Amino acid sequence: MCHFYTYCYINIYIIYNYRNIQFLPHLSVLLFLNYIYPLDIIDVMNVVIIGAGRRGLRLAKHLIEENKNVIFLDSNTERCQQAVSKLDCLAVCGSATDVDKLIEAQVSEADAVIAVTDNDETNLVSCGIVASEFPQVKTTIAAIRSISYLGKGSHHPILGISYIVNPDQEAANRIIGIIRSGLYKDVISFPDAHFMLFATSIKKDSPFKDKTLIEARKQIPGQYVIAGIRRKNKVFTPYGDSIIKVGDEIAIIVDEEESKDIFTELSGPIDNSRIKRMLLIGATRITRYLLSSFTSQERRKVTLIERDEKIAREFLDLFPDILIINASVTDEAIWDDEKLYDSDLVISVTENDELNIITSLYAKRLGAKRVIALIKTNNNYIQLASHLDIDAAISTTNATVDTLVKHLRGSTIETLHSLFDGALEVYEFVIGKDFRYLNKALKDVNLKGKVIIAGIKRGDGENFIPGGNYSFTLNDTVIVAAAHRDQQTVQELFGANA
Repeated sequence: MCHFYTYCYINIYIIYNYRNIQFLPHLSVLLFLNYIYPLDIIDVMNVVIIGAGRRGLRLAKHLIEENKNVIFLDSNTERCQQAVSKLDCLAVCGSATDVDKLIEAQVSEADAVIAVTDNDETNLVSCGIVASEFPQVKTTIAAIRSISYLGKGSHHPILGISYIVNPDQEAANRIIGIIRSGLYKDVISFPDAHFMLFATSIKKDSPFKDKTLIEARKQIPGQYVIAGIRRKNKVFTPYGDSIIKVGDEIAIIVDEEESKDIFTELSGPIDNSRIKRMLLIGATRITRYLLSSFTSQERRKVTLIERDEKIAREFLDLFPDILIINASVTDEAIWDDEKLYDSDLVISVTENDELNIITSLYAKRLGAKRVIALIKTNNNYIQLASHLDIDAAISTTNATVDTLVKHLRGSTIETLHSLFDGALEVYEFVIGKDFRYLNKALKDVNLKGKVIIAGIKRGDGENFIPGGNYSFTLNDTVIVAAAHRDQQTVQELFGANA
């Protein structure tokens, strides 16, 4: 279809310029570009992002790398200038609840509008206005933290908005996944398939050192797939003869039942003993989501530290089965008096990134077995935490952006997770009746050397790593891995129109 429009444009151009010989070089450029970049396979999307903060910038970077057109709308002039200077995008400075500013930001031509400011009301109202005044916009997404807005129906549309994403709940879900995995490391679980995803660095004593993928599979047998390798900041999809080198970071997708054994082989022994005492630091919204997800028996093992007496009382009313200590975690005496160091798991989820990191390190030094730190504002701390004695660092920004991108990619994606600063993506698809390759064998599908089918879960619950003879079957859950730059290939294979 896009070739047709290009053809029409070129012919119109010829008609209007047939007397002017100077048009020929321009026509040559048009034809050349259309030959080099066939327009019918480029996913052109216009996205307006309301809010040029940390989430907006990370999301925009992700979309621009996919050749999407991005325009920011933000009330802060400095943030707009920073966005334009850092990224290949446009920015309009003004209120997102002003219809004239929305028009100036070309919302009428947008395929999607995503509101990710730090103000719930702005996100809610601006997306509501877009849904009402610009019905041609296909997708509207609002980041909403306030529980009062969401209630029990958080997944149902509000004011005509397509999707509501709660950053705090996304971060809490990541932490819950780590706890449920039993590894207490930086792992990601998939809700519809019994697989887990984690990354590990190859050291000099690694059993994978200087091995091809084929040799590595013989070295450590089991239900797992090496889905991606980062080497000197470059990420690629490995083949059977790809050699794993010291210093590489590898992404592994593994069957849940074998996760502990594989993790131990690659990262050393882990203590996966049961949690008898869990320490939560900071009574925040994320803490509320965590405690709400725990059973009553699990909550009895929880000690919560909160310095604000009013908030501590509120949490005591909500969760009477936990122990709440009204004190500052920076008070050294409280660690000795309450023996907080004798905790199996410490999770620091205050609003302060630095405090979360320092507290986690201090708890580990005193004797806590495992520690998790929340990173809310400065994503640079994620890389720092990986070199410290912190078992897992959870980024609210990364968790939120993964969900935002998932909604933009289409309804066929159940979950999407990214690794290596977004350079590697792992999808979870459920095969529907409209899937192009339904009942076809994997060996007969051209993955173009860019996509790895890493795991299958049958409708009856069977989990396995597929071979070439596997046939895509209705209602199968499929785990797919690819470099971010190859996401268009994934969309062509598994997207809504596939």
